[in-house]
This record gives sequence, structure tokens and C-alpha cells, in this order.
Amino acid sequence: MTNMDFLINYVDADIAYETTPADYISVDLDNDYLIWTAGDDVVKDLMTHEPIADELNAAASVIDDTDPVTVALCLLMDYSHDVGGPYYTHKVLGMGENKRYVFAFSFDNVTATIPRLEAWDDDNHDSADKHVLGAGTPANSFVKAVKTTDALPGAGWAGTAIAGASNYIELDSAALSGAKDLYANIKIVIPGNYTIPAAESFVLTVRYNYL
Repeated sequence: MTNMDFLINYVDADIAYETTPADYISVDLDNDYLIWTAGDDVVKDLMTHEPIADELNAAASVIDDTDPVTVALCLLMDYSHDVGGPYYTHKVLGMGENKRYVFAFSFDNVTATIPRLEAWDDDNHDSADKHVLGAGTPANSFVKAVKTTDALPGAGWAGTAIAGASNYIELDSAALSGAKDLYANIKIVIPGNYTIPAAESFVLTVRYNYL
């Protein structure tokens, strides 16, 4: 059996997990979650309470009349709040920037397939119909991802729109022959003049087979 640990970098997005594990927080997949937001004086890094719906709505990104809007901030809602003090939220360092070590996927053994990153409406993994995932058109997904396992994504990277079974990114160039850390950067880009405001959740999934 091969296990994967999902981690976010909250200290220095130029440093690999193998080099400085303390720069990363392991995401509790049962309780923790990611928040993409414009942020404000309440919804921010190092919150001392879990944000409620009214606070998240007040800190939402505003759709532009003409230009796409990249959601400015990604926070890990760390339910156990035992990293770095009594804090519930931690800023994901380097999200959307030309940074390599942002979202880490640490595998402890071989895989039979190339691990790939997908996005779905929920953990049933049978639909990708929410607005954030392109409202049924995967190529229109707001969720953009790029593999950074081997290199920086590049200045102004566009990434691949991920949604459902057809639109995803592979996190490496081959199935894993042993334990290895893989990396990606992920951002949300709202199209200009998008006419339907929404507060939505979605599921990021790493799919792989093991021997």
C-alpha cells in the first residue's frame, strides 16, 4: 500500500519539504479545508477562530466588469490549530505566484500510475457542475493548476483548467518508483464580467493506483 500526505507551505515557498519539513503543515483530510478569498481585516492569516459564512461573504472577491480576477489569498483552515500557536488559519505561501514549493504531495512508496490532480463538486467524484468548475464545461473551470515537481511554473503562469475526469494535471512524468515528494501550484481565476456570484465549495483529489 502507498500512502500520500497532502501539505501546504506556510513559511517559505522556495524551500522543498525534504529540505525543511517544519515549513509545511500536513492537511487533515477529515477536518481541514482550504479557503480562497480576497481577505480582509477579519478573514486573514492567523485567525483565532474559524470564519463563519457572513465573514467569508464579506471578504469575497469582487468580479471585475472586464478583466479576470485572480483570487488573492488561500488560507488553510487548520481545525486542530496546533501549528505555530492557537491559530485556525495559515496563509498558503506562494499560491498563484511563480513559486515551486506551495502544495506538496508526499508519497511513501511506489505507484502503479502517475498521480494526477483533479477537481470535483464533492467527494462522490461524479460531477463537476459548479460555477467554480466551469458550470459543466471543464475547460472553463476557474481552478487553474500547474505541476511544479520539476521546475518553477514561470512568471504569469496560466496553468490548466481542472474539472472532472477529462481536465486534470499529472504531478510527475511517470509512475513513482519509490517514495517521492510531488508539487503543484493552484489558483482560482474568475472570468471578467462573470454574471453569477456564488460561494461554492469543491473537492481537490489526487488519483493514483498502487501496487
